[in-house]
Amino acid sequence: MAKAKIAVNGYGTIGKRVADAVQAQDDMEIIGVSKTKPNYEAAVAHQLGYDIYAPAANLGAFEKAGIPAAGSIEEMVEKADLVVDCTPGGVGEANKALYEKAGVKAIWQGGEEHELTGFSFNAVSNYEGALGLDFLRVVSCNTTGLCRVIYPIDKAFGVKKVRVTLTRRSADPNDIKKGPINAIVPDPIQLPSHHGPDVKTVIPQINICLLYTSDAADE
Repeated sequence: MAKAKIAVNGYGTIGKRVADAVQAQDDMEIIGVSKTKPNYEAAVAHQLGYDIYAPAANLGAFEKAGIPAAGSIEEMVEKADLVVDCTPGGVGEANKALYEKAGVKAIWQGGEEHELTGFSFNAVSNYEGALGLDFLRVVSCNTTGLCRVIYPIDKAFGVKKVRVTLTRRSADPNDIKKGPINAIVPDPIQLPSHHGPDVKTVIPQINICLLYTSDAADE
């Protein structure tokens, strides 16, 4: 059986992990990853043997940096059966028209709102509901963790309500945006956190309220 051709749009903190996971499957193959500029992540992708695609206007910069680009992002999308969009929040929404035009299925990884696709996915909680869909959104890493804890307990025993205090993950060393790595930023307090409503997009019957303390970098 032919392998599914997967493109990773955005080879960064999330995208590099997605690419490696896809590459480990026996029924999928990475046909390309995208980068907007020829940085160290692009160099790593090249060393790993991934074909790199970039915005058409930036192809010359990759050639100048000695990192060969296989073509434009549009060309990568045209070759794919499915695109995993790992671009920063807000960017992925703008990419939807590109995927629709190419007739390609797409998964957005955590950076977009539920309304973009109308279906928020967690493999443990609602796998069957995703079958046959062209577009879906994977919830954030913290919401994923919450769903993986809450859903099996609710299925086995029933959950009346969930009250959570969450200290969010540390950022990657290159992703310092709001403070030092491994620091905690207790202010401003946001109640409720967006994670609670996000859990309800996956497990709608759950009564959940969540407070979080932020780490150095936002999700």
